[in-house]
Amino acid sequence: MKSLVKQSQLYFIFSFLLLMLFGTLLLKMPFCYRGEGSLSWADAAFMATSASCITGLASVPISQFTLAGQLIILLLVQIGGIGIMGLTASIVLFLGNGMSMGNTMMMSNLNDNFSLRNTEGMLKLIVGYVFNLEAIGAGLLIGAFMLENKFTFWECIYYGIFHSIAGFCNAGFSPFDNSLQGFGPAVKIIVALLIISGGIGVYVIYDLMQTRRRIGMLKIHTRLVMISSVILIVLGTLLIKLFEHLEGNAPIAWIDAFFMSVSSRTAGYVTMPLSELSPNSISMLIIFMMIGAAPGSTGGGMKVTVVGVAALAIINTFLGNRRVLLFRREIAMDNILKSFTIIVTFILLVAAGSAVLSPMLAHSEQAVWFEAASALSTTGMSMDVTSALPIPAKMLIITFMFIGRIGPFTIFLFLLDREKNSRISYPEERIIIG
Repeated sequence: MKSLVKQSQLYFIFSFLLLMLFGTLLLKMPFCYRGEGSLSWADAAFMATSASCITGLASVPISQFTLAGQLIILLLVQIGGIGIMGLTASIVLFLGNGMSMGNTMMMSNLNDNFSLRNTEGMLKLIVGYVFNLEAIGAGLLIGAFMLENKFTFWECIYYGIFHSIAGFCNAGFSPFDNSLQGFGPAVKIIVALLIISGGIGVYVIYDLMQTRRRIGMLKIHTRLVMISSVILIVLGTLLIKLFEHLEGNAPIAWIDAFFMSVSSRTAGYVTMPLSELSPNSISMLIIFMMIGAAPGSTGGGMKVTVVGVAALAIINTFLGNRRVLLFRREIAMDNILKSFTIIVTFILLVAAGSAVLSPMLAHSEQAVWFEAASALSTTGMSMDVTSALPIPAKMLIITFMFIGRIGPFTIFLFLLDREKNSRISYPEERIIIG
């Protein structure tokens, strides 16, 4: 079984590496770029990685790519959002060929939330859910862009499809150089809903569709994701509104505070310049980027369930409980240890990346931390740092985007193999910790 786990992890990792390489070669073609000169290999690799890892950081503005170049970026976003393995397996299933037992076991071992029994059903759901939501989102956005009365009919169709795919996949790419700044509430609300739909995760959607009963019948994972997501969205909206009211350069509208709260957790779209936000709002965005979306979603970050489990463990410790309970269920110690390991690993990576980037850039420490957190969480927001990255810094950000996409803990488990269950028990001894 360990060899199968390692095989599945290798397949997952190298699938994205191949997608990034394929995207780099395509974007380097002369018909993809219309800016001055030719697109450098470093920028081609950066943009291909950002698209494949559904990040949204752009070392070159999307507007400098031709229609063919933009469509290639959108295709990389779509494949990266679904997951190249999930897409391939689902196509095979829809063709009626089914999957062999070995392939099904390989897919089921990619994530603890997949079970061997419902892997095929979940893979079918991934493609159906993604394409249906993107189609609905595209239709609504086409109408919203037409209401803006700024574009032709065909431009509205293109922008609606582009932002629906990129929004649902939490990529944050936009043909507009200033992202979604200057648009009305309709565009902002639709894109925000697409971001949320892509960020709650296929496990939650699968459980909701399978259960179709009262909330009490939903899995603990589903309820934790839904509650954590609502808390984070509301809390982020209120904090941004409060910080900008107390120390901001200009008042921020509720719709913009809501959108930035939603988008900061791995989507990357902005409806106002980040330079206008107060330092406290920027710090909050860094935290939200690091928290990220739900497992099995198009978003990155540490994941809301990781932070939720860690928060529950801290609360129970302060209450004097030796066990972590949630909805009359006990959370396994294995989940708690993994959660804290992911959080510490993520923070250390961002700190290390910031320390390496800082000497290369003439930006504030907060802007450097923001860039490192944005890359590792595959968010895509930037405080005007990405365009100024030298080649060594671009390589580091590329590495961070890749690590963030496949997950810091995936690499951690891959290097250490799966945890080893020992049948030997030892006497318990306490250590003084305070």
